[in-house]
Amino acid sequence: MYKAAGYIFPILIAITISWMTVIALVALPSNVWNDWNPATCLRTGCFCESANAHSPIRQIANTYSSLAFVFSGMIILKQRSHGYSTIMGIACLIIGIGSAFYHASLTFIGQFFDVFGMFLLATFMLVYSIERIYNLRLTTTIMLFLLFNIFLSGLQIAIPDTRRYAFAVVLILALAFEYYFRLKKKPQIEVRWLWIGTGLLSGAYIIWILDNTRLMCFENSLFQGHAVWHILGAIAVLFLHRYYVSEDLVQ
Repeated sequence: MYKAAGYIFPILIAITISWMTVIALVALPSNVWNDWNPATCLRTGCFCESANAHSPIRQIANTYSSLAFVFSGMIILKQRSHGYSTIMGIACLIIGIGSAFYHASLTFIGQFFDVFGMFLLATFMLVYSIERIYNLRLTTTIMLFLLFNIFLSGLQIAIPDTRRYAFAVVLILALAFEYYFRLKKKPQIEVRWLWIGTGLLSGAYIIWILDNTRLMCFENSLFQGHAVWHILGAIAVLFLHRYYVSEDLVQ
């Protein structure tokens, strides 16, 4: 799918960013987050992994696995000649670093940036499909993208418990519009990459549910269902990007 030799430099940058993020977090005092506004999930439990109150990284496995998105982001940014590659790559970087910050701190601001990156990616998928269906102008597309994200950001601040449902709704809408785009425009595009990415994301979501409901839970283990969600999600984004690129390659 990707020629490995051409991605050595982006992967090295991803390793550097990941190490810098981890070092910055580890260097903090263990009580650094005590006075921060806590994440709303603390009322019911923030996923299966137990939180270590004596470490600046509250959830080690979930924090480290979040950085898988940094690798996806740098690989995607390698193809920044496509406008959507830049948006997708930046969204992945925000997801990776934001999610790592969230699981390390379990603070409300960390929770915001964790979901904000996911909203950026999901709304991009939705807006990009709408743009291709209705041949929108670039300014209209950008405005629509910004309005969606301003609304969703406000929603997760005002009513934080809606954030996961809002993400799911936007993602389902994006896939529905993408399906309508293929029916209406009949583009030459390799749909298999989308199916693989969607399949991985669906499997990851099932694991996320099992972890969040503690049906599959090993609190003190490095194996965490939510960490698997991070890794599979990061891989799924690469397949999604490959799907979009295939449209350009066959035209």
